[in-house]
Amino acid sequence: MKAIIVCLECITNMHVGNGDVNYNIIDNEVEKDPVTGYPTINASGVKGALREYFSVDPVWKSKVNEMFGSDERGNSTPGMLKILGAGMIAIPARASKGAAPYYLVTTNAALEAFKDQIETFLNKEEVFEPITAQKGCAVEGIELTAGVRACGKELFVIEEKNFRKLALPVMARNKLDNGISKNLWYEEVVPHKSL
Repeated sequence: MKAIIVCLECITNMHVGNGDVNYNIIDNEVEKDPVTGYPTINASGVKGALREYFSVDPVWKSKVNEMFGSDERGNSTPGMLKILGAGMIAIPARASKGAAPYYLVTTNAALEAFKDQIETFLNKEEVFEPITAQKGCAVEGIELTAGVRACGKELFVIEEKNFRKLALPVMARNKLDNGISKNLWYEEVVPHKSL
């Protein structure tokens, strides 16, 4: 079995809905891992996005059914690829102090989960390069001290309790009919730059 691990970065705000009906203030919440509570993209979502991407690429188009499987006329065939879900590694948090407008923050638990996947699927021990935050850097009032370099980015580690205080952005959405609001709702998103 050959395996690769891919770091995905959100280039726009992303909403992967959980499909649940809820009666909270937020109408559409993002999918979250049931164990960690971190944002996630289930395997079917990752597979569907990759299938769509490759199905319009002229080089790969003929290989899509072989790679991802097919279901034509009731004859289901599995694909060669086995794709796992995408777990959150880090999210951007607005800087309250420091030179950057934001810093990527993570937790020890998120990094450990990432390391476990690397060890399990690539059979190698991952050692992240440690980094130190410049003095006076903070996000949302939380002082940054240390972190790691992973996925080609600087990720600053904060305590789990502080990470949980960083709320995902909520966007107001509205359907207009001839300039008149017909349906206002609120949607939670994973911010762009998230890993």
